[in-house]
Amino acid sequence: MAKKQRTNTPFKFEVVKDADAVARRSRRGQRRSKYSTIGDQLASLPAGNVLTFEASKNEVQGIRNYMRRNFEDTYKVFSRRSEGDNFEVHIAAA
Repeated sequence: MAKKQRTNTPFKFEVVKDADAVARRSRRGQRRSKYSTIGDQLASLPAGNVLTFEASKNEVQGIRNYMRRNFEDTYKVFSRRSEGDNFEVHIAAA
């Protein structure tokens, strides 16, 4: 039995302005992380202040991953165990 030959579909090219291309690349779709509210809070955080809140153990790891992916070395995440299974999370500028 002979192999079926694949036909390549041609690319559909479009020319856009440089600013429009940057806007398209920066848009990641409709889905947002549940931790994106932390990033919104950090945008309005005055210099020298620390963002503090309570989170579960699993959420702390999710927050650390979110901060590493989106802010790299801009902020540091500290956590300490508080009452029960909760942790107190501190996010400060690096």
